[in-house]
Order: sequence, then C-alpha cells, then structure tokens
Amino acid sequence: MSSFDKLVEETKEEIRVLLRNPDIRPNYMSYDQLNDVQSEICRMVRVKDPEKFYPYYPKGIADACWLPDNPLVIKLNRIADMYINRQFND
Repeated sequence: MSSFDKLVEETKEEIRVLLRNPDIRPNYMSYDQLNDVQSEICRMVRVKDPEKFYPYYPKGIADACWLPDNPLVIKLNRIADMYINRQFND
C-alpha cells in the first residue's frame, strides 16, 4: 500500500470517528462538511487524476475557517498536495 493510500485510510477513519461522535468534533467542523470531505477523498482515490477531478475541500476548509494546525487539517492538506502532485505510488 502506498503512502498516499495509507494516509487516506488513516484520515478517513479519523473522519468516521468525528462523524459518529459529535461531542468530540470541533465546533467549526460540521457533519455535512466532514461527510463531503470524506466523499471527495474517496473520489480522489478512484480517479487519481487532478485533471479529471479536482477536490473542492481545500478551499472549503479554508473558507469555513478550520484551524490550520488541527491534525486532521494537516493530513487533509497533505493528501491534497500528494494528489495534485500525483504522488500515488511512493
């Protein structure tokens, strides 16, 4: 499994935990936003081509003022960076 796939799986699990447990979810992250981010990550894994699918979530989390130092945000940004730079097989 590539580092991209490992990071995606780890991040999806963190999102699932936040979706199931609203009491531990930061108040700036909504259920719908997390669900949309998870859907986009799944699509990125399937498509693996930023020219065919370009994720919205990096702009969305910035617009929603998610804290940039949140560990989940850091992972999401790393996934977006790897995807945009086509780093799927390392």
